[in-house]
Amino acid sequence: MYKALYRKYRSKTFDELYGQEAVVASLKNQVKNNEISHAYIFQGTRGTGKTSAAKILSRAVNCLHPLDGNPCNECENCKRILNESVLDVVEMDAASNNGVDDIRDLKDKVIYPPQALKYKVYIIDEVHMLSKGAFNALLKILEEPPRHLIFILATTEIEKIPATILSRSQKFNFKRISVEDIENNLKRITELEGKSCDDEVFTLIAKTADGAMRDALSVLDQLLTKNKDHIKLEDAMEVLGISSSDLLFSLSSAMIKRDINSSLNVIDEIYREGVDFNTLSSQILSHFRDILLVKTLSDPKKIVYTTYLKEFQNLAGSLELEDILDIIEVLKELALEIKYADNKRVVFEMNAIKICNRSSKKDLEGRIKLLEDRINNLGSSNLSNSLNNQINNSDNKIEDSYNNFDDNYYNPGDFYKAEVSPTEKNFTSANEENPIENIKEASSPTIEKKGQSAIIENDEKINISKEDNAIKDISLDKIKSDWDKIISELVSRGNKGFAGFVCHAKAEGLHDNILELVFEEKDSLFYDYCVMPEHKTILPELINNIYGTNIDVRMKLQKPGIDKLEEIFGKNNIEDI
Repeated sequence: MYKALYRKYRSKTFDELYGQEAVVASLKNQVKNNEISHAYIFQGTRGTGKTSAAKILSRAVNCLHPLDGNPCNECENCKRILNESVLDVVEMDAASNNGVDDIRDLKDKVIYPPQALKYKVYIIDEVHMLSKGAFNALLKILEEPPRHLIFILATTEIEKIPATILSRSQKFNFKRISVEDIENNLKRITELEGKSCDDEVFTLIAKTADGAMRDALSVLDQLLTKNKDHIKLEDAMEVLGISSSDLLFSLSSAMIKRDINSSLNVIDEIYREGVDFNTLSSQILSHFRDILLVKTLSDPKKIVYTTYLKEFQNLAGSLELEDILDIIEVLKELALEIKYADNKRVVFEMNAIKICNRSSKKDLEGRIKLLEDRINNLGSSNLSNSLNNQINNSDNKIEDSYNNFDDNYYNPGDFYKAEVSPTEKNFTSANEENPIENIKEASSPTIEKKGQSAIIENDEKINISKEDNAIKDISLDKIKSDWDKIISELVSRGNKGFAGFVCHAKAEGLHDNILELVFEEKDSLFYDYCVMPEHKTILPELINNIYGTNIDVRMKLQKPGIDKLEEIFGKNNIEDI
């Protein structure tokens, strides 16, 4: 009967275990010094050598002639254990023997001394699968174990094992095996089997194994069964069901260049090769991870295992770091979404288009700076003329809002007509004919006119005293009716850029001294500008000065579905998104 490679070439001594140097050193010292514990827990991911180490330890503690802590594998005891012809070494699977009755039966058997060996060794694989009652029964054995008994518990999920069991056992962590160690073992076994492979084959298998030697040997086993003396990279990709590196580079290059047409064509070519989209999403995510590492590390060879390092460097050089992170963020969400999608191809193509249509941070900052510069230039000579000159197809909405500044502008003193002196009232009426001049004079600290200095230069008169003139009943309707005046006041105070952006918001609520301003989804650019840290206090300070009360401002971006959630759960229970 054919024997699988991972069984045929299973490690027979501690020295043959790959990638577990710390564990090997500790176990060998215990055997040499005869300091054997009654219970061990071997924990780690699949295929890292836990069961192999347990079998080696079972022979080492019973070996008649141990060699530097290793079993000799030549004495009678070692041979009987290797041949599985002795009843004193028992290997059981907790996944299928996880009931309390199974452990009670085990408890009745372990009290008897070994028949032929020095120690009775029980290897329990996947021990985390035991039921609560079974763990309690096992705990009683571990509390008062016979001198001849050794338990070796193997698990991939140590967090599921009760603390009472953990505290009575020695824990050994089996880490993932490095790509180099897996490659070396694969080459050794291939030579022993009388076959050969491309070097890229070993690297590809080692990377896809994710640190599991058993997984790597299973793939090699499948390749070596082909009637070929030499295995090529194409054979390995066919067995693994993955796309070629050339196609991955073509896809990633198209995404980086924002070329939707090329991206979709490459996806179609990969689809026709029969590659599963779950596998492809994982591959492309790992691909961009390698680009990220090449971009950020001075010596990426240490953790980027590839023969295409130059190609990765070329791609990394054409991208900003923030751009790579944005792409990886989309691919990370894709890897989660595609698992449960009915039509995986549509989901993958949709996210590929999303990556091609991405907006980088640099682009966003440039657009904001351009709009801000245009707005700041509006009042340089004549506000109305500047607005007409600045209108174009791309900025119609912003420019129209500034036309409103011209048409609806009022003198800032209008807010305080009820509180200012008769002299100031007369001055306000006299100046209503030329609002544009008021903006210019408000922004110039050297110009003084009768009454205007009382509004602009005297902070005590602008900031109405809360004790004497506070507006007691501030309502949402009041703020809505004053909204155009508030925007104009921002302009008069020199915040033209901010005024041009925040004017697109709508006052939607006022509760708990919080004014809610909502931007529509299409105005996300204006929202991003207004919530920048340097702009957050502009509007609250103005509103508090106007109304003489403590009102905070919260800005939100309207998104589909949020209104429905607020209707169901209440606005106070929905976090800003």
